[in-house]
Amino acid sequence: MSYKYNPTRTKMVRIDFDINEFFEFSESIMTNTMKVDFMHLLSFIVIPFLVLTVVISTIALLIIHYGNLDILRRKKSILASTDSLLTELLFWNHEVDQMRNAVEEFKYTVPYQKKWCRKLIMNRILMMKQNFQLDTFTILNIYKLFDFEKTTYDLLRNKKWHKRSLGAYQLQFINDDSNNSQLDSLLQEKNVQVKSNALITLVTFSPERFCILADYEGTITKADEIKLIDIIYHSALTIPKNTKSLLASKNTSIVILGIKLLVLYKVKLSKQELNKLIRLSNFRVRKEAIEAVGKLNIKGANEILINQYQIEQHKNIKINILVSLKKIGNKKTVLFLKSILLKEKDTDIKFKIIESIINLNPLFFEDKIQSETFNDLEIQSMARHVNDPLLV
Repeated sequence: MSYKYNPTRTKMVRIDFDINEFFEFSESIMTNTMKVDFMHLLSFIVIPFLVLTVVISTIALLIIHYGNLDILRRKKSILASTDSLLTELLFWNHEVDQMRNAVEEFKYTVPYQKKWCRKLIMNRILMMKQNFQLDTFTILNIYKLFDFEKTTYDLLRNKKWHKRSLGAYQLQFINDDSNNSQLDSLLQEKNVQVKSNALITLVTFSPERFCILADYEGTITKADEIKLIDIIYHSALTIPKNTKSLLASKNTSIVILGIKLLVLYKVKLSKQELNKLIRLSNFRVRKEAIEAVGKLNIKGANEILINQYQIEQHKNIKINILVSLKKIGNKKTVLFLKSILLKEKDTDIKFKIIESIINLNPLFFEDKIQSETFNDLEIQSMARHVNDPLLV
């Protein structure tokens, strides 16, 4: 509350004044002013900027989309031309000079100076070699006419491991063994992928080279293992010499590969070799050796498997032993299986024991004495199921 002087009167006039109302009034004025400024900013700056951004983004996306479509059409056209050229070069008897002229003329019809174009053509050549049984010499000539062998060998010398691996991979298809020393050096690489591709490439050049690689230290993947076996099997009518030397390798991958090659070529292992392999501590080697006994039908290994079963700790290995015994077993095997049947608690192993017994002696559980001995309902049920797999 305050007083105001009125000159027409001699008395002071009392005026009511609330300070809170004054501040509220001031605040409302400032708020309205800020709202006006924000709306002005929104209308003249923010909204136009957003619209412009959307327009530019849309135009950019359309350019990229139609640009990709154009590149895709160009690639399809180049691939069609490449296929036509390769068909002519591969299936028509052209002289080397004629092939060179055809390749040079082709280079002027495509953007050959572009890296992506050369890569496209190279991959097409490699794909045709992979998918068709083509003459390796002709493919190598075509590869060289395009100067692609320089690209491949540059990859082998590249500092990046995946480039070196790609170079070794490409050599597998063109089968150019003119620079084996470089591949041999890749076998000493720390990177597993580089070593693996180098190994496969060397075996592609000469299956006999595989047998001198007992000292190879890298791990071989399942896929590479299949590749190596396929290469050797299709390249050599007989098993490569000294394959059994692989069994003495310190590398379990090489030992397993050696066992699989022996099985593939049906070369039997001696008792001494089997005994050594089966008693090795490595799980994978034991498993492969035990499976080889059944696949090769090595009758003399019956006692070795029985002895191993009694000390074996792994369930899967025990089952593998039973599967092999089912194929090579004799009367002594049946007696052994009979002795462990009632003691076995694991249902999977028990089923395999019964299966092996019936395979070696189909009438075993029909015998009156045996049926009284093995009157367990579970055993009888399993025996019926083995004889009639469709029985529930």
